[in-house]
Amino acid sequence: MSAPSASDVRDEPEGQPEGQPEADARQPPPPGPPGGKTAAVVERILIAAGLVLLAVTPRPPMMGDGLARYWALIQLLERHQISELPYSLIGPLFATPLWAVGRWYGNPQVVVVQYNLLLFALGLAAIHALLRDRTDPRLLRRFLLLLVAGSMIAAHVQDFYGEVFTAMTVGVGLLAATLTGTGRWTRLAGWVAVVLGVANTPPTIVALGLVVAVLCFRERRIRYLSVLLAAAILIIAEAWLRFGDPLHSSYANNGGGETVMPYSGEPGFSYPFPLGVAAILFSFGKGLLWFTPGLFLPVRRRLREEGDPAGGDIRSICLLWTVFVAGLVLVYAPWWGWYGGMYWGPRFFLFAILPACLALAVCLGAERAGVLAHLGTLGAVLLSVWGAANSLVYGQLRPWICYENNWRLEALCHFTPEYSPLWLPFVETPALTGPQRAALAGYALVLLWLVAPLLVRIARRTSTAARGQRHLLAWRDWHW
Repeated sequence: MSAPSASDVRDEPEGQPEGQPEADARQPPPPGPPGGKTAAVVERILIAAGLVLLAVTPRPPMMGDGLARYWALIQLLERHQISELPYSLIGPLFATPLWAVGRWYGNPQVVVVQYNLLLFALGLAAIHALLRDRTDPRLLRRFLLLLVAGSMIAAHVQDFYGEVFTAMTVGVGLLAATLTGTGRWTRLAGWVAVVLGVANTPPTIVALGLVVAVLCFRERRIRYLSVLLAAAILIIAEAWLRFGDPLHSSYANNGGGETVMPYSGEPGFSYPFPLGVAAILFSFGKGLLWFTPGLFLPVRRRLREEGDPAGGDIRSICLLWTVFVAGLVLVYAPWWGWYGGMYWGPRFFLFAILPACLALAVCLGAERAGVLAHLGTLGAVLLSVWGAANSLVYGQLRPWICYENNWRLEALCHFTPEYSPLWLPFVETPALTGPQRAALAGYALVLLWLVAPLLVRIARRTSTAARGQRHLLAWRDWHW
């Protein structure tokens, strides 16, 4: 099934004068303030250095689903056999060129393990290419810098798990397919990427359904349903080809071990839905509030106050990305394995770094916001950069008490602060190598660069407010 054509995917916004040149959507933003060129150079250096740091960090051995996907790929390419692995092979298949290079090199696994980092770098390049002529370059650079050094991506580019493929293809695909002023082939490529990403993780079709519903109601077009149908057909076709059953699912009868938790040991979607939502959003070990705090910032309000530098595109893509995250929460909340197993942070919700980092970038530039709003942004940036540094430097630090005795006390790692990966380094305080200390210093530099203007605005607003209330300290006005 083909994706919608360019004319079908996006109409001109209501209220736009007829005959207005499409090039208006691509007009470059106004020039930045003095010193903007220096800031641009510094931020580009920080982005490049962050990618280099992710590339040179030693990789731990492949484990879990990542190792299973790797062996399924090897089985297909070298033995010409289709694995019975319950996970999709769509994402791993795109690593075939790396496997070929690895065979020539003599160690395919060493090369294939770089796959997710390559996907992430290509995703950043695509986002830059799509937005560079449509939005404020300062906002775009902050967004990319936060994705590199203010998100949990470091924990995901060190193995061969499938979340990076889905996050990059769906995230960048939605951006390419819905931006104003893009060409037919760009939009078509965007929808193809979305379909591939969703098929790579079949439960995400629920999230795509919510996005399609938003697009249908917003544009008053039903043609977007073809995207949902294409993803469903691809999922069914792979299941039919590999298992002989078009409705095959690896989730229905899959159950975890019995632990101290009252709803453990039951297969399928047996977790109480309200408790699952609360855990996904707020638990100390996996909660999006702590790992992607930008999701909880009032980005749409900030865009209304400051003005959308991309003429509505930033507000639109932020909405679509957030709706997709909401769909992920809905589909994983009733599943017993909502936490993603023995993994650093909320594994199934890597996609959330896109709207979270975009919201942070917008709020960092919101000069009209009040002191409380700035303090909220400051807290979110602190958490985000610390999470990024933590996932790289302390990503292999694990409280093994959570996994002993057949994961009997696993819930400690999900719900308690002391065993959360974010706070465990303050409890156990492991010894660090020289490169690890240098990496932490680099993240500290990024943090200082991002929050320095924010701290200046907070100081100025606080000073102004204090001067306005000096009469409260006048001793002559005080009485017994």
